[in-house]
Amino acid sequence: MARFERSIKIAFDKLSGEILKADEVFEKPKDAFAVRRQFHKNDVELYCCECEQKLNVSTSKYDRLHFKHQIGSDYCILKDGNLTPEQIEQFNNILYSKESPRHKELKQKIADRLYKTEGIITSSIAVDNKFIIKDGEKRRPDVYCKFHDKEIVFEIQLSDLSLRYILSRYEFYKKHEIYLVWILDNFDLHNQRQLERDIKYLSHYENFFKLDEGLEEFKLECDYKYPFLTDDNDLRTKWLKRSISLKELNFDKECYQVYYFNFALKKEKEEEYQKRVSDAIKKEKIEEEKKNRSRRADFKSQQIIQEIKTLKNRESQNFDLAFELISELDNYEIARFNEILDLEGRNKGEPALHQWISNATNDGLAFIRFLLNCTPIGFDVNETDQNGFTAFQKIILNNELHKTLPVKGLFQRNYQLTKEDEQIYRQWVNDNTECTNDWIIYTFCNRLKNRHLIDAVFRHYALLYIIESAKCREIIGFNYKKTEWIAFANNAIQHHQEHWEYIEIAFRHYGLWEVLIPLDKKGTFQKKVEKFYSLMPSQLFDFDSVFTDLYPELMD
Repeated sequence: MARFERSIKIAFDKLSGEILKADEVFEKPKDAFAVRRQFHKNDVELYCCECEQKLNVSTSKYDRLHFKHQIGSDYCILKDGNLTPEQIEQFNNILYSKESPRHKELKQKIADRLYKTEGIITSSIAVDNKFIIKDGEKRRPDVYCKFHDKEIVFEIQLSDLSLRYILSRYEFYKKHEIYLVWILDNFDLHNQRQLERDIKYLSHYENFFKLDEGLEEFKLECDYKYPFLTDDNDLRTKWLKRSISLKELNFDKECYQVYYFNFALKKEKEEEYQKRVSDAIKKEKIEEEKKNRSRRADFKSQQIIQEIKTLKNRESQNFDLAFELISELDNYEIARFNEILDLEGRNKGEPALHQWISNATNDGLAFIRFLLNCTPIGFDVNETDQNGFTAFQKIILNNELHKTLPVKGLFQRNYQLTKEDEQIYRQWVNDNTECTNDWIIYTFCNRLKNRHLIDAVFRHYALLYIIESAKCREIIGFNYKKTEWIAFANNAIQHHQEHWEYIEIAFRHYGLWEVLIPLDKKGTFQKKVEKFYSLMPSQLFDFDSVFTDLYPELMD
């Protein structure tokens, strides 16, 4: 199914030279339609800030005004219907930042210095006014020039960029053999944002560049990672800085990135030298360290196991100390700890977890939760006992535990529901609506590819009921009759306004939108939609990861 084009949030008016923000221009209906009249009277001339193609002021059935590319326009990344609401917001913010005074200042400074640089073909220099058009795609770099026989573009980034935006630039220029130089401004080498990490790992050189504004000539401040060996033959890295000219840069013809210092090559040489130096003494040291390490690990493990036993037998169970002790273990110590604990090896017919669940009372629930939540403790939650019972079924069959089901920890450990789980659960709930809804949440958890999102599923369960209902064309998780679709839809837009963009995507993709309109005889749903678009409440994107994980088809 084709995806509809998302709203463009900013536009450039060539007549006034102003940047127009959709959220401000269309905030009040009266002002919004005044702008629309100006557009049709040719009093404003709107262009896309990304591709510089003309934009229309479009409206929808609910008088929702927005900027939109004209029919038949060429490719523009802002027309990509596969962008999530969060990504389209990021792209619009990037384009708006390109009009900031600081961004314009840096572009002009780079160009002014390039004119004075030996090897630059001055007639080639273009500042934000040259489109590079290749294979039906086009990009407008901040600064473009030719340096001897090489084409170079400079992209200035002052705000956060999505990885998708970075890759779209990188892959386009690489494909067409143009060298891309990212110019950063203020950033912390030792507390790098995702933006800096994404740019750094485009190549294995790990160089950052910014304009050296303290000089009249064109030079870049290059921060580069430098590997070195300590006196103890340990390989370390540190960041160094140097001001460099264009002729000091190296040009990589494979990835079409520039660099001053080759981190990967230097690191490889240091590692080779490190190996030659250390091989002679390593074996003896390793053997001695293994013995000492094993003794330390065994001692720590026995201490922790004894602490867990002590805490388990106390009336008020609080396993915070055990959590802390286990979290301080390194990988080797964790492995040794699990060997000594041997939860998977004891009592082969009855897994240890099953035994503890079977014998647990509500007073012992803290211990069960500790086992499930303390992920370094190794055991298989999908294991069955000699009678074929799963850990989930053991919880259900324990009359002391079934009212406070500690199942979230099972799913976080990648538990997979079985058909028998559902049968036993439904026998237990006996048509209890609240418990039936819990089962729906469990099925969401079971479908997750990324089990780190379990908490988000429990937090957004009502939103998931809505999207799943649209997908199945059956009202799920709410006390509405099967035919009460309008009441269901009214509830969705009334109580989930901050996530409405996700709900609307689902309604349209699964065809529920076309079902709702004929059923809306009194127009209650359409009025709520109209009111929503007139107010345009801020949207939250904390649902994005769960949304794309459980419903990947909505991103096609």
